[in-house]
Amino acid sequence: MALMIWIGANTDYNIDISNPTVYFLTQEKMEKVYYGDKEHLGTTLHGFYDIKSKLIVLPETWDKTDPWHLSVLLHEIIHYLQDKNDILFVCMAEMEKDTWPLQQKYLKEVHNVNWEYDALWYMVISTCNPD
Repeated sequence: MALMIWIGANTDYNIDISNPTVYFLTQEKMEKVYYGDKEHLGTTLHGFYDIKSKLIVLPETWDKTDPWHLSVLLHEIIHYLQDKNDILFVCMAEMEKDTWPLQQKYLKEVHNVNWEYDALWYMVISTCNPD
């Protein structure tokens, strides 16, 4: 609830909705659910929001006392709120445009953690593929 309140104070999203359901899975199972049989870059999957089932999935190693882990949950709650607020996106990648800067702001303001993400990578993962 505290994360939803923080998001509400820092965005225009309506947070007057039910809290999301969060499932915890092993890293292997989480990656299988997310990627299926598709190959992936081998980067660590920290969590995801499943838009079809309306569930947030995190690794079972998630720790509520770890600022980074809390920011990952915040990131996925933003996706949940985007969905519940019927925000329209041209493609799924556009959903990331709000999440990374808000996650960075949360880490700095709430935990005094400086998270500097790669601007080029952010642009790539938050921009629709023209093909």
